[in-house]
Amino acid sequence: MDIKKHLKENMGCTDEDFIKPLPKPSKWSKPFWEGAREHKLLLKQCNDCGYIDHPPYLYCTNCMSENHSWVEASGEATLFSYAINTYGVPFPFMEDLPYVLALVDLAEGPRMITNIKNCEHSELKKGMALQVVFEDVSAEVTLPKWQPVGK
Repeated sequence: MDIKKHLKENMGCTDEDFIKPLPKPSKWSKPFWEGAREHKLLLKQCNDCGYIDHPPYLYCTNCMSENHSWVEASGEATLFSYAINTYGVPFPFMEDLPYVLALVDLAEGPRMITNIKNCEHSELKKGMALQVVFEDVSAEVTLPKWQPVGK
């Protein structure tokens, strides 16, 4: 069954109801999103204590310093935890079902909320090695996502 067609015909949904929300960069997260658009995973590193924050904040959450640099991450991570969404998601995400929502531990330390792509659900294992992939969702926005190494 075409769920989108069904919802339009039976619930009065319009195409607007199926538009996915996109990130709205803040002044302190803008470099992260600009890097993603160039298929680079950038992380905000404190110049005073070396701590890497993700998501990026206005200040270092370890020492409160506002002195930071943007560093390119290795693009390597391990799967910390995941859930396979099969129902009960907002309209814009229904066509993606089922999909994997995951927490991944980046090699640089931070934990990121993301999706796992290009992987059979039965192959998902806590601790599995992942590599970043980028999904261009619009001319302005690219989302970093993850897949098993070697895919």
